[in-house]
Amino acid sequence: MINIKNSRYIVAILLLVLSINSAAKEERVITLEDGKVHYILEVMRHILWPNDSKIDEFNLVIVSKNIQLLTAFNHRDNNQVRGKNTIIKQAEYLDTISQNANVIVVDASQSFEIVAINERFKNALIISDGQVSKAHLMVAILTSRNQIKLTINRDNIINRGFKITNSLLDFAGTKADLVKQLTAKDHDFNQLLEKVKSKEALLTHLNQSLDTNKQHLQQVLLNLNKQNNQLLVAHRQLAAVKEQLTALQASKEAIKLELATHKSNLTAQQQLMAEKEVEHHQQQQKLTVLNQAIAANKIALGQQVAQLEQQNSTIQHKEEKISQQQTLLYASTGIALVILLLIFLVLRINIKRKQTNIKLYQLATTDDMTKLFNRRHFLSLAQRELNKLHRTHSDGAVLMIDIDHFKKINDRFGHAAGDQAIINVAKILQDNLRSYDIVGRVGGEEFAMLFTNCEINTATQIAERIRQKAADLTTKFQQEQIKLTVSIGITARLQEEKSIESMLHRADEALYQAKQSGRNKVVLL
Repeated sequence: MINIKNSRYIVAILLLVLSINSAAKEERVITLEDGKVHYILEVMRHILWPNDSKIDEFNLVIVSKNIQLLTAFNHRDNNQVRGKNTIIKQAEYLDTISQNANVIVVDASQSFEIVAINERFKNALIISDGQVSKAHLMVAILTSRNQIKLTINRDNIINRGFKITNSLLDFAGTKADLVKQLTAKDHDFNQLLEKVKSKEALLTHLNQSLDTNKQHLQQVLLNLNKQNNQLLVAHRQLAAVKEQLTALQASKEAIKLELATHKSNLTAQQQLMAEKEVEHHQQQQKLTVLNQAIAANKIALGQQVAQLEQQNSTIQHKEEKISQQQTLLYASTGIALVILLLIFLVLRINIKRKQTNIKLYQLATTDDMTKLFNRRHFLSLAQRELNKLHRTHSDGAVLMIDIDHFKKINDRFGHAAGDQAIINVAKILQDNLRSYDIVGRVGGEEFAMLFTNCEINTATQIAERIRQKAADLTTKFQQEQIKLTVSIGITARLQEEKSIESMLHRADEALYQAKQSGRNKVVLL
């Protein structure tokens, strides 16, 4: 980016080079407006717009009747600013300035334009060609003795959301402006530093919490593994005890078999005792030794049996404890299921109670045939809305609608046809009802409507539209085509009127006049 501090020297050199080229090639002479163009583009390079990233090209408007500045722009080969094209237009009057203007260069001699442009174009950079008051100054290009001087008002530029480079302040601002700029940036840096420190502290705290949770999780996993290992050891010990018990039982059977064998041999030896006394003596000694071995084996077997009984008792105790825990688990599960079932039943009862209340409310407030409000509910709602109109001093209107010659329809086609006619008229009223108006069936074939925040002319137009749609309606009943009309009486809310009954009475009188004057009419009273 070019340093604006050296801009006056660049302009001087540029004017000198161009003047030499002009003398040599007889080209256009560099004017003071060329220098202004250079300063304008340099200012645009050193100021950032609030929405700078969204600006694809700059729209620059020159508000002046003098075309020399526009000519100077047009003679330049390149009017790009920070890689973006600049479209230059001239406007003689304020009303002809485009709303898309990013930069507005104003002839300072037209002081009234400066004030109006400042008020109207809040997002544009305003550059004045000449001296203006400080209250309306953003950037000013001053010329004196064919020299150009650039002045700015930093506060106005910053308040508009623009950002200024230090280079521009160093060149065109004051020391106070530069100090304010540096102080603001230092303040922003300190705030950013505080945010970074706060986030680092938060991150440290989160890391510590994560380490603590990891250690806790590892301890839990170690405990689980330890318990699993203990359970595996217990199962293995139980299996080993069962194997030992099986082996001891087999050893016991073998000893029994061996004892039987010895007894058999003893009997044979006793039979041969007489013949072989020496052999008998030897066998007697062997028998004594065998008896001693049997006694030792019996003692050892008794000890092993006692150990087995103790181990069986331990196993039985563990099995009883496991059984108790299973019983407690089953009981807890059963209690939870009972609680869930009770919650489900309570919710179901509440839903049915709400549905019943809604149905009762509908039965109490609506007419079953037309689904409109019944007379009592209509009067209640209408009185409440009329009270609001009285408090806000707003307009309102009441309509009384009656089906013409309804008794003849009942007498000729039957009550079912009359009911269908009433339903069709009710649908017309609903279709022409605003969301905040009220309609109700107040008699057999008689309806009432309340329009809130509605002038009498508008209410009359709606009433006429309802009358016309009723006249155009054909009620089809079995094989018959029934035509009908309605008469409508309408009245407006009087000043300070608070009674819906008085409005209905006037509307009913207007309805009577409509009936007397030939029916199929709208009468305002």
